[in-house]
Amino acid sequence: MLPSAVTLLNAALLLISACSALASDNQYPPRSPAPASQPAGAHNADSSAVSYRLEVPLWPEGSQVLLDGINALAHEKWALTHPTYLVYSPTINSSRSAILVFPGGGYKALAIGPNSTLGPQGADVCKWLTDSGITCILVKYRVPNTGCNWNSETRRHEQPEIPMALQDAQRAIALVRYNAGAYAIDPDKIGVMGFSAGGNLAVLASTAFQHRTYEPIDAVDQMSIRPDFAIPVYPGHLTMEHKNKTPKSVAAGELNTDIHISSDVPPTLLIHAEDDAVDPAYYSRVYEEALRKAGVNVELKLYATGGHAFGVKRQGTDTDRWTDDALRWLDRLEMP
Repeated sequence: MLPSAVTLLNAALLLISACSALASDNQYPPRSPAPASQPAGAHNADSSAVSYRLEVPLWPEGSQVLLDGINALAHEKWALTHPTYLVYSPTINSSRSAILVFPGGGYKALAIGPNSTLGPQGADVCKWLTDSGITCILVKYRVPNTGCNWNSETRRHEQPEIPMALQDAQRAIALVRYNAGAYAIDPDKIGVMGFSAGGNLAVLASTAFQHRTYEPIDAVDQMSIRPDFAIPVYPGHLTMEHKNKTPKSVAAGELNTDIHISSDVPPTLLIHAEDDAVDPAYYSRVYEEALRKAGVNVELKLYATGGHAFGVKRQGTDTDRWTDDALRWLDRLEMP
């Protein structure tokens, strides 16, 4: 789950840039963001024409949730303390559905740097979605150590005192739903998708919706925080290994107790490669079995090759098919 040094540096530079931009804009509700020179742009020929139209702060400036996070992250070298989301609008006729995308990065950084398989600022994953008529909401949640993460010094998994990443995910869902009219989307067609640690966040967001992890602030928090569907892609932290349970052979077969299963969990599509050496495919198998036992509409797509962090890049492996499989699954749900 830990990012490479290059990925961490790229992500950190993006985080610093994002925080600097927000420091000069304390307005809320959100308004149109940066000038045309600022949005995410060229990564390759596929994403060069993609840019977001809005950058939206998740929390009102001065709110207690935001202040608590700033204090908790005060001693971190590269901290994203002011979470936002980027709105990418469909490039063809809109299906009126939206997907909130949570990048990976081990809850240490956000893997949306120049070499990311999601594209810089998520441009590639959002191009795929917007080309399919889906509004893409790229969520830049707070990091580091804001969800279950690996401490390389203690060699243990650690839980944050404040679940800031989940707070941000829940607030983002509510805020998108609150702004559904402005974004020209159906408030009942809002899903979540996440990659690696972001896949874990998608799982948490789609199972913890009965308990808001922060005190309501404003009218936004009157909105439901339950996503209408979930697509975790090579998700991590799903078994009891991540609660430091031993022996590992037993813990690997038990669902993480931070994940609360009920029959109300939204339809879920799990994506995983069999040869993933970072977040093994049995994570998704354990989660899929728990959902199936609860009567949840769930499907697990396993691919023989693809490894970890394949994102939406074509790389000549079996995982190249997953984006088409996901769109077919959404069609069956009538989303889009």
